[in-house]
Amino acid sequence: MKEEVSFMDREMAPGWSPSRAAARKEAKRKPVFYTYLNLWPFVAVLLVLLIVFMEGLGPIHTDIPVDLPSSFHGTAQPKGLAEDAMKVYVARDGRVAFRNIRVQAKSLEILILGAVGEGAERKVYLAVDSRAKYADAAAVVDAIGKAGIREICFLVDKREE
Repeated sequence: MKEEVSFMDREMAPGWSPSRAAARKEAKRKPVFYTYLNLWPFVAVLLVLLIVFMEGLGPIHTDIPVDLPSSFHGTAQPKGLAEDAMKVYVARDGRVAFRNIRVQAKSLEILILGAVGEGAERKVYLAVDSRAKYADAAAVVDAIGKAGIREICFLVDKREE
């Protein structure tokens, strides 16, 4: 007796086919390791480092906080915004700062002479807190005078009339 195998049985029967053999060979050739290199974490780390170092280059706050006195007749001093301008701050509690660096009033003369030697304008921009003591401001003006600077510009807030 002869068994007949229908067309449907041949398709379902496991056997050899060129496409299955090719698929098995292809699966054997694929590497086990993941070879794609993801650079986004590296870029993110570089971006964070760039931001951190850019903030470290300059101070976040450019001025020492002082409440300037107000005046109706104040004039603009655009050279006072220059990077090499000699700005001296006297805070409410008597602290003195030269170019955003806290200093003693005694060492102010040496710092000013050094800045003039580096080519700074022979003019000091003095920002004195409106509630500072007169003695603190007078000591700073005296130190500036000892450094040989005769041109002192007091910074004020201009009041609108």
